[in-house]
Amino acid sequence: MFKVMLIDDDVPMLKVLRQMIDWDALQLHIVGSTYSSAKALHMFQETWPDIVVTDIGLPQKNGIELAEAFRGMKPDTRVIFLTCHEDFHYAQQAIKLNADDYLLKDQLTAAQLEQSLQKSIRLLRSKGTPLVQRSSNYNSDLFKQGLIQRVLDGAHPETTREYAAGLGISWQYPWFMMGIAHLHYATFERLYVQGNVPLIAYAVYNIAVELASSYEGITPFMEQDHLIILYNYRLNLAGNAYSHFRDYLRELRSRTEQFLKLRLNVSAVTDKMELAALGSCYHQMIRHKYEFYENGDFTAADMQLLVQNVFLPLPQGTLDGMKAELERAVLGNDLSAICELAASIGHMAKEKRFEPAEFIQEITMLLRRMDVIFAGKKTDETRYVYLRAARTLDDCMELAERQLAHIAQHQQKGAARAIQEPKLQVIQQFIDQHLADNITSIDIARYLYLNSSYFSRYSSGSPASILRITSINTKWASRPK
Repeated sequence: MFKVMLIDDDVPMLKVLRQMIDWDALQLHIVGSTYSSAKALHMFQETWPDIVVTDIGLPQKNGIELAEAFRGMKPDTRVIFLTCHEDFHYAQQAIKLNADDYLLKDQLTAAQLEQSLQKSIRLLRSKGTPLVQRSSNYNSDLFKQGLIQRVLDGAHPETTREYAAGLGISWQYPWFMMGIAHLHYATFERLYVQGNVPLIAYAVYNIAVELASSYEGITPFMEQDHLIILYNYRLNLAGNAYSHFRDYLRELRSRTEQFLKLRLNVSAVTDKMELAALGSCYHQMIRHKYEFYENGDFTAADMQLLVQNVFLPLPQGTLDGMKAELERAVLGNDLSAICELAASIGHMAKEKRFEPAEFIQEITMLLRRMDVIFAGKKTDETRYVYLRAARTLDDCMELAERQLAHIAQHQQKGAARAIQEPKLQVIQQFIDQHLADNITSIDIARYLYLNSSYFSRYSSGSPASILRITSINTKWASRPK
């Protein structure tokens, strides 16, 4: 007997469905029904139904999104969609998901429902056929997403291998290597807009899949904006497994550069890892950016040693000594000096091996400071988004240098006075020394031995100077130390 779950935000409709046909006669058992998409997800994990009959027009998650989630957890789940006439625009998406049927509520008859359920039953009884051979009935990328999610979540290795086998992926050997490929954003932004990140990442994935057909044991997966590449192998006397994997990763980088004009930052772990260890390894690699100080091509042969090689914390005020030089370079639109200063900062970071997240945060704050002082219009956030996502020092510093050059070339008229006027330099120094404090204009006036009313008049007379500089405090006061 197969299990069925019913979902509809119209409670009376749920009762109609229960009473419309003789479920037992079809050897079907209703294991649950709900009006809530959130409850449906929880109920699915508790009952693991074989067939889901669901309304499409649900609040929060609609039926299409629920079906994707269900098949991510249990790929052979059969789905029948219910909807009203006004929701008919969903039909195309339902077809893409290869629903067993698409039924209109106000025209639904017992015969129609029974016919749709019998179709689902026939497909369930034929599920012994490998999923890859039934690709016309499934979205193969959706199945692969379900597989990599099992790996990353640390699901039981045997069930994960069975799942993979159903997709035609043979993980018959005990050992794995793992690679992770990220976009190099400094090259990306020269050719593409930010909204194209998912599209370009998918293009890289397609290149990886096509290339994998020539490399035994290698399976690429798409994960948000990057790729995960797993290599299943066995030990042999020739010891060429590492070379096999390295050649694949190098060719992937080469083809991506050839076809998309993009660099990839690739990191790999070549330990003898078991399937159950892959998820933990992946999460550590993503979180800690171990490849940050490498040139986009990083291999860790021993994960345990890598974990012990921690980065150093970034001391507060590390970049303070370079602020004045950077301000002069930006003020003078001296691109050569900007390039040299950026290189100097990068060299110091690599030599000290500062914690990547802290270093990127410090660089971001430095750039935002320059924006506040010099920018004449609202800052474009795109480059800051790329900076946060950067996986390597060279990507980070190339983006930073480009932002500094942009600020220098588009600085607001009158910004020179904010830096050159002696009194403003003193104010700026005071603010720099009290970034963590909730200072006010009265505090600054006291520091300058000025009457607060006079200071207010002085400020209002310098819109491009004091008011602009004091705004730094509100932007920086809450930054992490």
